[in-house]
Amino acid sequence: MDRVDTRGALLDHATRLVRTRGYSAFSYADLATAVGIRKASVHHHFATKEQLGVELVARYTDRFQARLAEIDTLATGPVDALERYAALYREGLTDGEACLCGVIAAEIAAVPAAVAAGVAEFFRVNRIWLAALIGNRETPGQTPEDLAATFLATLEGAIFVARAHHDVAVFDRIAATAITVLAMDRGFLQT
Repeated sequence: MDRVDTRGALLDHATRLVRTRGYSAFSYADLATAVGIRKASVHHHFATKEQLGVELVARYTDRFQARLAEIDTLATGPVDALERYAALYREGLTDGEACLCGVIAAEIAAVPAAVAAGVAEFFRVNRIWLAALIGNRETPGQTPEDLAATFLATLEGAIFVARAHHDVAVFDRIAATAITVLAMDRGFLQT
């Protein structure tokens, strides 16, 4: 395996390990075994776990932003966009995977500051995108930014509840309810 392929394989396996176990619950030995290289070779590509974490979060955020751009292009309206957005969070649940940044956020006090900053950026990007989708019409006590943060938190929480119950349908029901409530509040659906 050449350097680029090895680096990509390490990032892919580290992503899966974080999404299933958590940032603190995997080691370079786990990565070396998964990729079939020596532990020292992992250090050759990522001198520290912090460096690996920063790159994992940046790559995840970049890929997520590309998916948001796809939604902008493909969605037939706000409800369809919200459904497509929720589907991004659902991905991986059948394999026991959760949102990488959500998993890291759950253990934020134990991760390096640079990794935590990347996670905060992921959530900032998502809140901005959702607020733009939700629109500027304000309702008393509810700004688009507040509604965006609430919807995002609901989806992240739905992931953990579904994982705890080993039932993806739990996520589906929570997401559908959140979309309906938000869509009705914003006038995307006729009551």
